[in-house]
Amino acid sequence: MRRENLKVVLSNQLRNINNVKAKLELAAEVLTVLGTMFDEQAVEILADEIGPTLYRWVDTVPETVNSAFLRALALSRANRRGASAAWERFFTLHAGRDAFHLLAYAQTLTEEQRFEEAARQLRLALTRHVPYAFFPRAEKVIAKVASEDFIFAREVRIAVLSTSTTSLMIPVLKALSLRDRIRAEFYQGLYGAIDQEILDPESGLGKFRPEIVFLIPNWRDLSLPALSPNEKTAITRLLEVQKALWQRLYTQFGCHVVQHAYDLPTEEPLGYLAGSLPGGRSRLIQLINTYMSEEAPSYVSLLDTPAVQRRVGERWEDSMLWCSFKQHPSTEALPDLAEAQQAHLRAVLGLTRKVLVTDLDNTLWKGIIGEDGLEGIQIGPGTAVGEGYQRLQKYLLDLKNRGILLAACSKNNPEDARLPFEKHEHMALRLDDFAAFYANWEDKAQNLRQIAQKLSLGLDSFVFLDDNPLEREWVRSQLPEVAVVDLGPSVFQWVRDLDRGYHFFSLVLSKEDLARSEQYRTESQREIIRTSSHSIEEFLSQLQLEASVVPVSESNLVRVTQLINKTNQFNLTTKRYTEAQVLQFASSLGAWTGAFQLRDRMGNYGLVGVILCKPNSDADEWGIDTWLMSCRALGRQLERFMFDRMMEAAVTRGAKEIKGVFRPTGKNGLVANLYDSLGFRKLHESVEQNIYTIEVPPSPEITATYIRNVSAATREQHS
Repeated sequence: MRRENLKVVLSNQLRNINNVKAKLELAAEVLTVLGTMFDEQAVEILADEIGPTLYRWVDTVPETVNSAFLRALALSRANRRGASAAWERFFTLHAGRDAFHLLAYAQTLTEEQRFEEAARQLRLALTRHVPYAFFPRAEKVIAKVASEDFIFAREVRIAVLSTSTTSLMIPVLKALSLRDRIRAEFYQGLYGAIDQEILDPESGLGKFRPEIVFLIPNWRDLSLPALSPNEKTAITRLLEVQKALWQRLYTQFGCHVVQHAYDLPTEEPLGYLAGSLPGGRSRLIQLINTYMSEEAPSYVSLLDTPAVQRRVGERWEDSMLWCSFKQHPSTEALPDLAEAQQAHLRAVLGLTRKVLVTDLDNTLWKGIIGEDGLEGIQIGPGTAVGEGYQRLQKYLLDLKNRGILLAACSKNNPEDARLPFEKHEHMALRLDDFAAFYANWEDKAQNLRQIAQKLSLGLDSFVFLDDNPLEREWVRSQLPEVAVVDLGPSVFQWVRDLDRGYHFFSLVLSKEDLARSEQYRTESQREIIRTSSHSIEEFLSQLQLEASVVPVSESNLVRVTQLINKTNQFNLTTKRYTEAQVLQFASSLGAWTGAFQLRDRMGNYGLVGVILCKPNSDADEWGIDTWLMSCRALGRQLERFMFDRMMEAAVTRGAKEIKGVFRPTGKNGLVANLYDSLGFRKLHESVEQNIYTIEVPPSPEITATYIRNVSAATREQHS
């Protein structure tokens, strides 16, 4: 039997054999022909046709990648013990990690009640760009795994309101939420009843009380003719209705709204004129989307549905599905749309990635610098491949310029690795574009840990870029919290591969974002002062620190919310809020809020600290709802400066006592003893939280002795 005829033989002959022994003989011949060349389709045909006795027989044949796969399939389908071990053995023989294989492995782990490991395999599967068919198969195991008690990064209530059927969309969102470590509870609104759900306080939406709402219309809802007589009237009328719904949601729930832009009809009788003539339907829809984006308040973000539609192409719409089930977009488009929805969700919850770590050889240029030399690598004009690598570098430079930190992680001699950045004229990136540069022969997973420590950031904020699939799989296996980009075989698609993950998607761009790379470079100058100082007091004195505090307001709302949702280590309660919720808190009766900025003689740290307080049931007693600080400000006495300003405000407001809560997480052990160090008395201690109290003296002492207070004249906050 020739290998090229293998599948024909299997499909035409195996199904016609009734004798099990003859089937097994044919299966043995198939495995011999396959040898070490993995053929998933052929092995699955064997598993389908031979049936339950297969798992016993396959133990008698020589072990190859195909027989290991066949054994894993057989044991899984027969629900036999040892299925998970069989999958583990297969993965040791086969470097690839197909999403459906990982799903089958996760199912066996779930049956063994190894839920944490099952969740890990599901997350690995969902880092791939999987087709819609994956999600119905995975729905039950994902529901089971998500129901177990795991540590999630965030918890949130999400409502999905649409004029189309959403029953097939929800499982996709649930799966991606599990991948992103978001414990999400979903409310699926009544079909086509967006207005009723929002306006009726007794609706299911009103009882659910969402924190995030997806509003999902489609182009048909506008009921536009091919050519409208008055563009302005149509736009004005729609915007009035839309803004009223946004305002109602904000007033009722203080939630964030993800408003989907209108998609475009896939067929237009006017053709080109639909987008060029005043009143043309496509032109009018695009104008409506533009005006919605411009008119949206801070608690509304616009999902660029036409961009997703362009990415999906002709798979976006299925007329049969719409006419039969009011399904829009098509099921094949749902994973792409859900990824865009998930990007908004991560951005609102503060889970956007912050660091891109890249390999060098054959990733930023074609060739191996240590072997090919400066003249032998390809980068920039001269060859199409060189221009492809330069395009990738320019994309990374654009990321850096908008506040994403770049780091290099390469198996290389340090002097060789630096050479292209220092000497090659066509490099778009230079050494000072990198916040960390690691070129050595160490394990890349360990280097990533070192980079995280150097930058004082969690690995869950990292994205890893490497042309070598073995290195990618290694990092995935060792550091599952790192997002690893699957790169295709050609550099010409790598920008797309990186971009489609929405890893760095953000709803806002603060001045702190734009200054981030410069701030990390400045930190190296501070490190020189620190190492040359004989004591922490000398170090702080030389920095010449200055800090200020202002109330939380619309002017700093973006950065304050960003800090609340991204800060993990110096964060006493790790509460997370949307912009709307922060604004509501700041304007509530009796609330005191502080947004703290820090600078020294090296430069400005920016807005790096937040405190939110409000009276408890007794007006004389304040409760600290939120107290956090960026790790960039650690070791600068800023926490004491924040404490001093809070005590001063408490005296001014007539508060007699302040209560604080410490809720331990896996990441905030840094502040476990903060209240003790500031003189608070512990009232209660439990696994979930510790409660502290401190009396407010008539004249509080200044504890931040190395920071000069440059706040503007004290301004009383009024609700």
